[in-house]
Amino acid sequence: MAATFTVGMRSLLAAVLIPCALHPLPAQRDSPPQQTPQNPESSDLVFHSSVRRVILDVVVTDFNGKPVRGLSREKFSIREDGKLQQVLSFDAHEFDEIPDPLPKLPSLPSNTWVNVPAVPEKGPLYVILYDMVNMETDDQATARKQLLKFISDKPPGARFAIFVFSDGLRLVQGFTADQSQLLAAMDPKSPRPHVPKIFLYGDNYGRGQVGPIVSVFTRIAHFLDGFPERKNVIWVTGSIPTTILPTENLNPNTEAVSYNDEIKEAINAMARSQIAVYPVDVRGVVITHIQSRPQTGAGGSAMTITTDSTALNASYSTEGDIATATGGRAIYSSNDLRGALAEATEAGANYYTLSYAPSNHDYDGQLRNIHVELSQHGYRLAYRRSYYADDANSAVENDNVPVTGPALRSPSDKSVDSLTAHMRHGAPVAHQLFFGAHVHVVGVPARASAEQMSTLAKQQALSHGGRKKRPAKSSPPVPLQAYAIDYTLSAQQIKPGSRANSTQPFLLELAAAVFDADGQMLISKVQHAREAPSPNPSNATENTGASFLTGEPSKSVFYRFQQQIDAPLNATSIRIAVRDISTDRVGAMEVALPLAPEPEAQADVPEQPRSEGPASTKPN
Repeated sequence: MAATFTVGMRSLLAAVLIPCALHPLPAQRDSPPQQTPQNPESSDLVFHSSVRRVILDVVVTDFNGKPVRGLSREKFSIREDGKLQQVLSFDAHEFDEIPDPLPKLPSLPSNTWVNVPAVPEKGPLYVILYDMVNMETDDQATARKQLLKFISDKPPGARFAIFVFSDGLRLVQGFTADQSQLLAAMDPKSPRPHVPKIFLYGDNYGRGQVGPIVSVFTRIAHFLDGFPERKNVIWVTGSIPTTILPTENLNPNTEAVSYNDEIKEAINAMARSQIAVYPVDVRGVVITHIQSRPQTGAGGSAMTITTDSTALNASYSTEGDIATATGGRAIYSSNDLRGALAEATEAGANYYTLSYAPSNHDYDGQLRNIHVELSQHGYRLAYRRSYYADDANSAVENDNVPVTGPALRSPSDKSVDSLTAHMRHGAPVAHQLFFGAHVHVVGVPARASAEQMSTLAKQQALSHGGRKKRPAKSSPPVPLQAYAIDYTLSAQQIKPGSRANSTQPFLLELAAAVFDADGQMLISKVQHAREAPSPNPSNATENTGASFLTGEPSKSVFYRFQQQIDAPLNATSIRIAVRDISTDRVGAMEVALPLAPEPEAQADVPEQPRSEGPASTKPN
């Protein structure tokens, strides 16, 4: 596998660097191919059925907190509501596992990128939730300082995203393994919008209340939905509300009952996204106080004793409940916040993934409890303990995700694929398909047409969940800058043997979306590009010569397409992706705007026609 990866990337990088890669050919566009009916006399009768599976990530540690490796499937047993379940799949994940080697990236031309990680990726996805609402003012400066120290020493290749909960929930840094980008997001010397040095208004945004923080977990879960495997949310917080998530010992008469719907949605959203929460309490070791004062009454004088330890213990208990319910670990009462963050990172990096199909097929929306056991004793297990058995056929409406803008698909598009998740602002680099892209400006900014203004208004309405009014017809047109994206894709990656129907030409989706500084999607586009039917397709070129990495002769075929998109001048990033429709494999990456100036020789590219076919654009 590693050899295939390396050879394929070398060929792609060579193609991107060859000058002809910078002279794009227009994409061929059309509607998706229609299914060809099978001949009933020559085909077998096929029954289609779906099986619902519950996926569990199980962290196994010894009593010293060290991960236990090398366990087999036979060591595990799963019970749901006391009934034994059959384990259908089993995988072991180790943080220290050596990833596939990456080719050494050469210097690429200006504004040219390939969706190759700068360093080998390591471990699951991590989210740092920096909760300034539920953090006392005195703790905020210390917490940020320790967080910056942790980022400076984070494990190489570990990918983090940073959310800040202050005047709302904000994604301030998308997934990256680059320490400099993570440090810049939290740098107090140059604070970003919505990342104040000190947040004084926690009470105004729900400090000590259940609803706001439960909503935060739900929205983060929706953002992470669609990315494979485990995600660890490291929740950097302080004084938190009590009784947020239900556990096996939850008293049904507690405050959480009034938030049943919100809690249910949060649990299901985190279960779908395979999220484990690791609360890290910034208060350190807290010294509690006991006070006594005289109290007089009919029975004479008496002493009343009060203590603040009750509220503190309740807060710690809530942190533990959240961790237990999701399969994480709560870390509190420690003055080493930097060490606590490192502990949370390591704790969620080594785990086993098991799945089973519930024997109870009555999806009535009730809470079901899960219990996992090991045949070997003396180990500690962390895994999510329950889920709500909702109807598997019920649609989940999560298009309105304010921290990232809407999904790329329109609400009426019910297709299930990987494109929508990978086109969210801040999503990790996707490299199921490798491609190169040269992004460059076309012409100068021009006023938007009436049709373009209508498209921008529709996108703005979707970005705010339909709550924001569209601009009036008398609003002046905004200036738009046209960008061209020249894609280079190796034909080896989409060879006929990898497609579901090898007799049909391949069909790709080319997607682009631009975002503003708050991560709101301003405009998006999806185009279809298919393989030409002729033996020598017009959008395919052959590169011959020596590979710049190996010096060995190489001969490869590459497909080249171009896509154009008009972006408002306040756009700060553009995300681009290629999807093979037949296999649902996706490559995606995000490029910062504005672009760097290009040498005249490189920028001298013939401008392509601006007209678009009716099936090539989805203004949502």
